Amino acid sequence: MHNAQLVSHVDTDIVTRADLRSLVTPEPTETFKPIPHIDLVDMLGLVLEQNHIYIVEEHLAIRRDGSVLFGVMQLAYGESEDGRAALGLRTANNKTMSLQLCAGLSVFVCDNLAFRGDMIALRRKHTSGLNLRVELAGAVLRFQEHFGRLVSEVEQLKTRILPDIEAKALIHDAFASGLMPLRFLPNVSRAYFEPEITEFAGRNAWSLHNAFTGVAKAMPITTRLPASQALGKFFGMSTESAAPSRLLGA
Repeated sequence: MHNAQLVSHVDTDIVTRADLRSLVTPEPTETFKPIPHIDLVDMLGLVLEQNHIYIVEEHLAIRRDGSVLFGVMQLAYGESEDGRAALGLRTANNKTMSLQLCAGLSVFVCDNLAFRGDMIALRRKHTSGLNLRVELAGAVLRFQEHFGRLVSEVEQLKTRILPDIEAKALIHDAFASGLMPLRFLPNVSRAYFEPEITEFAGRNAWSLHNAFTGVAKAMPITTRLPASQALGKFFGMSTESAAPSRLLGA
């Protein structure tokens, strides 16, 4: 999945939902309520579907003692062609970690506890009062609001036509700000001004954004996602600061 990355390499194994069903969950106490991993994944899928969000692909991993679950999901959101949404999740039934969900256009979850997305949709301790369905419903609502804003920003970028001199200035500013290593500057320039992908041929801010993120795929995942998120903010701010006539391509 190009925008949802799960890294499992230290005392963890990639698993399926069928594997999760065979795990034994610790008994609850007065203050701690462990949630079966399969209940979490199944309930999340149900709540997403009730909101017309569908899991296209998922990858799950557990610690070999079964206590900790990590996962990423690529989602189809509504009818948006730019619905490259993703969710990351992690939770533990040994009191070492709360139930957490991150969301955005890109997410990264690793068994070394790296956990990154555009937003944290949920962070909830496994207390006795935890209502899984209610918590997940609230998280999905926050995700919908956040993703709706992202889709709106994408549409704004598509309508922002860039004269070549302005595109060159944005490329300069992005690299001058250290958003990506300087060695990638020629690649970004080539990807934008000599595009090999038809969908990215438009001389607009969205095509330039994709030139950056396409080249960023050559970076290690641990630095690629922070760079992609920084680029998203950079282009968002550049759109907000653009004059209305420029946004309309006048």
